[in-house]
Amino acid sequence: MKKKRLAIIIFIIGLITLLCGAGYLLFKILKQPDTRDAEFLVENGEWVEVDAENVVWNFTEIGKGSLTTNGHINDYDFLWATEGNTLKIETKWFYDVEDEYTYSIDRGAKTLKLTSGDKEITFKAVAKTEQPAETTE
Repeated sequence: MKKKRLAIIIFIIGLITLLCGAGYLLFKILKQPDTRDAEFLVENGEWVEVDAENVVWNFTEIGKGSLTTNGHINDYDFLWATEGNTLKIETKWFYDVEDEYTYSIDRGAKTLKLTSGDKEITFKAVAKTEQPAETTE
């Protein structure tokens, strides 16, 4: 009698474990995949600095991009990578400039916040049709 009860208890525990595993697998299969930060930066157009609309970063593809500090009068190529919550940028300016920022992304507001030391910069994604108008000086 005790062997029969033990066998039933083990069977029930195994069945519960199997159902939990199947439920978790089904959840993982049906879950919408997370967009990696790098893909999110690329697919959301250009990123305009909130406090300086002439500063525009364009993440054209994973690892490559271009930036301007004067509303596209001059554009400079850059290489970039994310590691954890760090964004590394190597700009091909008049000379190579290497910057490293701690970043955070608000996907709902489509903002990119960069921090380096006590300096904080916020960018907002804009569709190519919403770009700020070029200014002439």
